[in-house]
Amino acid sequence: MSMEFRQLTTETARSVFIDRVEMARRVHGKDYQGNGRLRAANRSRLEASRLYGLFNCEAGLAGQMIAGIAMHDLECFPQSCREPDVSHLPPRLVVECSDHWSLSNGAGLLAWAGLAVPMRLLGIKAAIAYLAAGTNESDHAGFYTSMGFMSAGSIVAHPFVETASGGRQLVQPVVLQGAALDNVITAFAQACTSFSPDTQIFQLKHRVRPFVRHACTRPTSIDIPLQVVHQLPISATVPGA
Repeated sequence: MSMEFRQLTTETARSVFIDRVEMARRVHGKDYQGNGRLRAANRSRLEASRLYGLFNCEAGLAGQMIAGIAMHDLECFPQSCREPDVSHLPPRLVVECSDHWSLSNGAGLLAWAGLAVPMRLLGIKAAIAYLAAGTNESDHAGFYTSMGFMSAGSIVAHPFVETASGGRQLVQPVVLQGAALDNVITAFAQACTSFSPDTQIFQLKHRVRPFVRHACTRPTSIDIPLQVVHQLPISATVPGA
């Protein structure tokens, strides 16, 4: 059996993705939300992003999406925060990965595996992300660390996210580049069995344990499920996380 990792190109599918980000935050008990004052800017960021959804079957309907992740290169839209400094690389070869969400156990990890082939095809040289810090500390920061993401700069306030009380959501900028990025892409890409000629649809294996183990640069306590279990909520992250 295979799962489908698909770039979302229709208005309906992209709307479902955005709704699921908020749903995942609520289910996982996160008390941060989109910054209403900067909603237009965040909408522009999402419009410039490639949104990807994970489905448990081929040609699944938008409502059957169980995980997702957004990615935009810095030529299409600037990075959300001033850190990290990636000015040594062409903006089109640096991506910001954001809005990583999952409503099924293990599906969030499969979404990262699905992203490996698009990143390879685009020739990406660095990936940046912003992990929730403070009281909303990211639940899966250990997984990002195990993949080789390194803290880059001090904790900053994310412009597009605020706490439930209206305060500024703090995030830790992290970056994955060089040999660590190559290692992750090479390992995760093995989970992809085929992809469409337009590189918008990717078929993934259900089992990702060996690929995650090979991708990780150091031991991690995360247990990778053998199969996706639908009813168990697992994670929701801020834009950039």
